[in-house]
Amino acid sequence: MKHKTPREIAVDDQLRAAGAEGAQWLAAAGWGPPVKVPLQNAAKWQQETRARMLAAQMDESCTWCDHLLDGGPQPVVVHAEHPTHLVCRACSIGARPARLCLDCGQPAGSKSALDGREDVFMGAVAIYTRLRCVACFRADPLNGTFGTGGY
Repeated sequence: MKHKTPREIAVDDQLRAAGAEGAQWLAAAGWGPPVKVPLQNAAKWQQETRARMLAAQMDESCTWCDHLLDGGPQPVVVHAEHPTHLVCRACSIGARPARLCLDCGQPAGSKSALDGREDVFMGAVAIYTRLRCVACFRADPLNGTFGTGGY
């Protein structure tokens, strides 16, 4: 077993703290406790979003809002429509009215998390999210967050 450096231990601790804070944030927002879904069973949109985000991190093209650099560990939010730019939860909430529906490309028109048209998948550190417009959501309200690889 590889021995971890003090830096690796500190990063692991920060990631666990950010994950715990993310779970608390989702619960407070009405999502309830995180549901653990193996990646291979996650919705296809989440698998693709995660893959694009990880590729951007590997080739160092990933960007992030400045707030992620301040104040210690915190959840990272990855918007499905722009997974190469990581944001803090405040910026994610602020961006909500301008986000697009990935099903049809039209403005999602969602100003509040209470309208229930946001699909959220929480990974170990990141919260992956996409919005759907009213028409796409009404066409298939259960098509989104969980399932066996479906959109």
